[in-house]
Amino acid sequence: MAERVILCIGTRKGLFVAETTKKRQRFDLRGPFGPGVAVYSTLIDTRRKPRIYASSCNAFFGMKVLISSDLGHKFKETKSAPAFPEPDGRAVANIWALEPGDDKKDLLCGVEPASLFRSSDGGDSWEMVEGISNHAHARDWQPGAGGLCMHTIIRDGKRIHLG
Repeated sequence: MAERVILCIGTRKGLFVAETTKKRQRFDLRGPFGPGVAVYSTLIDTRRKPRIYASSCNAFFGMKVLISSDLGHKFKETKSAPAFPEPDGRAVANIWALEPGDDKKDLLCGVEPASLFRSSDGGDSWEMVEGISNHAHARDWQPGAGGLCMHTIIRDGKRIHLG
């Protein structure tokens, strides 16, 4: 069993990090990080030295990805966030999903409008995954109750399931 338990809590008021011992008798709460800005997705990445990633979604200042390399004591912004190329005409409205990719620095990111982005450098740069983001029918997809977003990324061996 782990020596401690870390829980990331994304809210409309920012990110909170709760930490406790393995007995789970009392949690210490830190935050909010990115105060006043909605956090829809977090990822505790343990493929190398543990890092916490979190979306930071502000309709006015834009989308950002936050990263902590000290288990949520301090956060900083990655060098960039997922964004559509200028001639595309779409703009990222929210970051809904963060998942580990194939290699230790690879990350996958699902956004609104429904598109998938990949980073190969731990979130410092992002590229759109053309096969799904520019699918022949993508511009005709209809939103569900939560809007037209890529909210779920499930890795299953060599396959990736998207919702």
